Amino acid sequence: MRRGRLAVYLVLSMALAGCLGPTTASWGKGGGEIHVEVTEDSTVIRTGLGPDVQTFDDLQAVGCASESGELGTNTTTPLRFPGYLASSNFYSSHSALGGANGLDYAVSTSVAIQSMSLDAVKTMPEGEGPRVEVKNWDMPLNPETGSGTVDLDEIDRDSDSQWYILGLIPTSENIHDGMVSLAEWHQPVSISGYLVQGNSTGNAPGYYNSQTAESDCRLSIGTSNSERIFVLVTSIELKNGAVVSSDGESENEWVYGDVPVFGRAGFILFFLVVGVGGSVGAFILSKMFVLQGAKSTMKTLLGKSGMDAIKQVKKDVKSAKSAGLSSPSDRKKEMRKQAPKAAPEKKKKSSEPALAGFDLDSVLSSAPSTSQNSEFGGKGSSVVMTEESKQMDRELKEQSPEPVSSVPSSIRSTVPPRQTSSNVSSSVSTPSQASEHYSSSAPASTKKSTKGPPKRKTVRKRKAAVKQSEPEEQPQQSVRETYSEPEEEFSDFSF
Repeated sequence: MRRGRLAVYLVLSMALAGCLGPTTASWGKGGGEIHVEVTEDSTVIRTGLGPDVQTFDDLQAVGCASESGELGTNTTTPLRFPGYLASSNFYSSHSALGGANGLDYAVSTSVAIQSMSLDAVKTMPEGEGPRVEVKNWDMPLNPETGSGTVDLDEIDRDSDSQWYILGLIPTSENIHDGMVSLAEWHQPVSISGYLVQGNSTGNAPGYYNSQTAESDCRLSIGTSNSERIFVLVTSIELKNGAVVSSDGESENEWVYGDVPVFGRAGFILFFLVVGVGGSVGAFILSKMFVLQGAKSTMKTLLGKSGMDAIKQVKKDVKSAKSAGLSSPSDRKKEMRKQAPKAAPEKKKKSSEPALAGFDLDSVLSSAPSTSQNSEFGGKGSSVVMTEESKQMDRELKEQSPEPVSSVPSSIRSTVPPRQTSSNVSSSVSTPSQASEHYSSSAPASTKKSTKGPPKRKTVRKRKAAVKQSEPEEQPQQSVRETYSEPEEEFSDFSF
């Protein structure tokens, strides 16, 4: 996937060929801009490439006399600087920390050109031209170069080559924009323009002082084999006859984004036809190859008879469709489309409890929360007596007859029990038996309770309590006490 994206980006980047260039200053009179006005009487340069906007209005343009090559301010023919473009540098601003001073703030581009004729440059084999390694070019006329085929810092009288180190100052907006063409190194170039003379500069570096020119107005190079000078550029001639003029009206005008041979319109058309059309054609061709390979593999696996059967099936399917028949799969699809969609069943929130008619959650949620619950059996008991059980106990007490304790004392046995040291079990009600109730008939006998309080029977509540009639008088039965003691004789009654 990533490789595919990279290929698409590379193809699209072809459309931007010639549209990308270095960052340069703008044309104008504000900060970060430059503006130049050249007339026969004076030259005014207003630059904002430094910390402040500066104006140089005491300058004069020095031209060449085409017949004798004499230089002067009263001549209108610009000088020529032809040769091999080895390196260039563009400025969007200048800094005093880098060593810029004076007219350096008006330079928008610097170039290093080896002086030779354009015909010699065009016949030079590719790759044999000089290579300049630039380390620092803060000062337009003094680049710092390193190891390369040519070191500009070491050019002197003993050098075999001659060089122009030019600080270019545009004279029009079209020239300023066309200087971007100098970003392509190692090409033949010829720059035309005027030298700069200042009224108060004297022999300052970069200004005109004692330079000479050939009869064809090509600036001569002195014994130092290098000329470092400011130039007011009026035109630039590139390879293949392209020209950057002051007014932009040349027949071979170079345009930013132009592509050699094809031109801008030709390149766009070429990109659309070859780039987009070629990619679509390659896709179709590759798809055909894949299908052809699949067919050959199928023939190998199925054989001739299998392929004939497949072809016959295809023919039958086509004829059936033309006759209005439909396949089972098509009918199923139609039935699925026409069938109404059943509403999804709602899931029950909770399943029924294990015991029918009993819901523990509802009982717990409806029971009143109270902290006043009594417990049976003291601390170790886990049975809790709730308010409902207490209410039920009170109702049972109201409905039950009088307990045994209400029996007259006259019916009790008057026989005193014998005093013995054995355990005595009596039917007389004890504190633990206070909660027992009697029905209409008294029990025939009672048993000794030895395991804590008696268990209560569950009594269901009724909606309406039946009025009870007064209990009938029952025959009184004598309650006798039983004694369980060993049959022993005692002879000592001292106690």
